[in-house]
Parts: sequence; structure tokens; C-alpha cells
Amino acid sequence: MARDQLPAPAGARSSLIRQRDDPPGPWPVAGRALASSALLAALAWTSAALAHARLVRADPAPGAVLRTPPRLVRAVFNEELSQRGSAIAVVDGRGARVDDGRGGLDLNDLERRTLVARLRPVGPGRYTVRWQATSADDGYVARGRYTFTVRP
Repeated sequence: MARDQLPAPAGARSSLIRQRDDPPGPWPVAGRALASSALLAALAWTSAALAHARLVRADPAPGAVLRTPPRLVRAVFNEELSQRGSAIAVVDGRGARVDDGRGGLDLNDLERRTLVARLRPVGPGRYTVRWQATSADDGYVARGRYTFTVRP
């Protein structure tokens, strides 16, 4: 104890040490609120980062080997897409487009999750589907490609 301090009377509590029955002060509550806010912000950021458009189903499926050429290619995503910036194209082994060039968001899909491309008549060969999906939620652009084969 410092020389200029008097000893506390018997039964008195030190103001520096919190006792069990003291009501919580502002700092523990503020600390919990700050920690809760930080956790919520981290969760919101994580869910937003995971919310980008992702291909979940396609017809023909990636890697499919078909006996007859498809007339239509359909790519379905996990979330709503924006018409602006979303696109789909199908090319042959030489890189020439074999779709009609008007593919894009399927407006008949009320959930706006599907891209479609109508194909011109094609023969046997390996074809690549290239897609670009722009998220309606945050504008994030995801790109991808997959192949399918038409057997002779």
C-alpha cells in the first residue's frame, strides 16, 4: 500500500476489485456487444462470399457421351442470375460456335437460375459449353466451362 493511502475500513470493498454480487459495469457488456457484432459481421461476410453463382446441374451433363446431338444446352445455377452479363455459348473442337448466338438467361425459368443455348444441327465430336453467370444479388461474375461428346 502506498504511504499516502489509508487502509480501508473493515468490511469495505476495494473499488479496484469487482465482487461477485456487484452489478456488471459497462465494460463487460460493451465487450460482449463488440464481440457479438464482430461475429455477426464475419458470418455475414462469409455467407456473402459463399453466395456467388455456382453451376449445380447441366443438360447435357459435364463429361456426357451422347448418341444423338442435343438441340438445347441448359445450365442451372444455385442462385438467381442477372440477365445483364450472363451468357452461354457452345463451341466445337475447332472453337467455332455451334449455338444460334442468342443464348442467355431462360426467361421461362421464374427463379432466373437457368442459362440456355439452342444448338444448330451438329455431328459427332467434342463440344465445349462456356458460361458466364452474373449474380443478381451482388453482381459477382462467375465463369466456367465443361465438355460433352456426341458419338458417331
